[in-house]
Amino acid sequence: MERAGFGVRLSDQYARMIRHGYFACVSYIDAQIGKILDELRRLELDRNTIVVVWGDHGWHLGDHTVWGKHTNFERSLRSAFMMKVPSKTGKGMVSKGIIETIDIYPTLCELCGIPPPTGIEGKSFVPLLDEPGPAGKEAAFGYYNDGITMRTERYRLSVYIRNGQRTYELFDHENDPNETVNVAGDHPEIIGKLLGTWEQGNTLGY
Repeated sequence: MERAGFGVRLSDQYARMIRHGYFACVSYIDAQIGKILDELRRLELDRNTIVVVWGDHGWHLGDHTVWGKHTNFERSLRSAFMMKVPSKTGKGMVSKGIIETIDIYPTLCELCGIPPPTGIEGKSFVPLLDEPGPAGKEAAFGYYNDGITMRTERYRLSVYIRNGQRTYELFDHENDPNETVNVAGDHPEIIGKLLGTWEQGNTLGY
């Protein structure tokens, strides 16, 4: 059996087998979600039940030679997330607004008419459930392996501490949605503009 690892390329045959298993898992989960929704309708509970489908985070299938989910790249940090809310009008629509998993709790509080506790960092995204078009948050943050990454509408800025110094990765999603070219060296002015927002997520003191 081949062993995957960063920088290691698997054979096409073995990579195909792994992807086949992953997609089979997705299809199976999709079918189970359908059964739950069908049962809610059968019990006539679908009119007052909020359904949240939330994956912890994404999974690399060979991109960046990674087979797993622990990186600061988009493919890893972008979670599968869907909500079904009976009272909302934006049904079956996709929103490009940025949200974070910490926003789920205050959103559910608002939908249920429960005041959220003070001091939480999340922000309700209820407006996106009616009008998926408006922008969400300014940025979303992720943390892994001595790095803090920030995703804005256009860019992903990742800052790592290596040998006591900051190193940067900058990806332009308008021109490079798969994050294959680090343009940090070409655009220090963009990094300078983004760092002010990035510092809001620098809870580790980098």
